Amino acid sequence: MHKEHVADDGFPGIAFATLPKTGETVAIRYGERIYYPVNSAKTADELNAIYGVTPGQARAILASALAGWKTPSINS
Repeated sequence: MHKEHVADDGFPGIAFATLPKTGETVAIRYGERIYYPVNSAKTADELNAIYGVTPGQARAILASALAGWKTPSINS
């Protein structure tokens, strides 16, 4: 996972989120419906700041990863 990874439509290629049920920090790659556990002491917000991901982008990518990438949350 590289900072330079940029997805289509101006969205970052990766974003980080905290899973509501477990509190686990995960990485979500643009266009993928799976997420990857992150072994870091940093929070999802801190990692997103490092990678230049805005809170709105992170929310949209998480919603789309959970609901599918053809949803209005990412394509609007």
